[in-house]
Amino acid sequence: MGGKGFSTVKYLLLVPALFLLTSCSDKALSLFFDIPPPTAEEKAAAAVEAQKVSESPVFPTPTAVAQTQQERPVIDSVTTWEQAQEMLPKDALDEADWMAALHDGTIRPRASIDGDGDPQVAVFRWDFYFPGPDPSLDAYFPHSSHTEWLGCESCHPKVFRYRELEVTMDRIFEGEYCGTCHGVVAFALENCTRCHTAMEE
Repeated sequence: MGGKGFSTVKYLLLVPALFLLTSCSDKALSLFFDIPPPTAEEKAAAAVEAQKVSESPVFPTPTAVAQTQQERPVIDSVTTWEQAQEMLPKDALDEADWMAALHDGTIRPRASIDGDGDPQVAVFRWDFYFPGPDPSLDAYFPHSSHTEWLGCESCHPKVFRYRELEVTMDRIFEGEYCGTCHGVVAFALENCTRCHTAMEE
């Protein structure tokens, strides 16, 4: 009887230990099991394959991956904002629609300013709504769109803490939260229905 009890305790301790090991980093697994960690190229290839599996028609493969292709879009050759503006698709306020430009190939951002660095190969697809004072003012937040342009560290934790945020339009118009970029380098804050999708035009 005592032996059975000891055996049960041993198995109960073994399960959490295995769980911890399997959730370890590549470095830790390499240390424990003498397995070489995957290279950056192998990780990128795995991420691209995972992306293909989960790809939805709305969000094509991130264009940063396409920077490995030789051809650059025509817009790269223009030298003034006026010329570029003529080539860019427009939103409801007749401003540049950067997401449309990204998806239709008008622009193809590089992974970094100097063109070096690993391309971002994964889109984080946790899209959700911030609840508003009433359902018509719920604000759509697509991580998926933002991570086609930015790494997580661009916004977290400096612009957005991860939880318990009190995001209000007053604070956004003062340049906090979404207002850090929107109305500055991203679409205007007055373009209400881009976020408040239930609001009438």
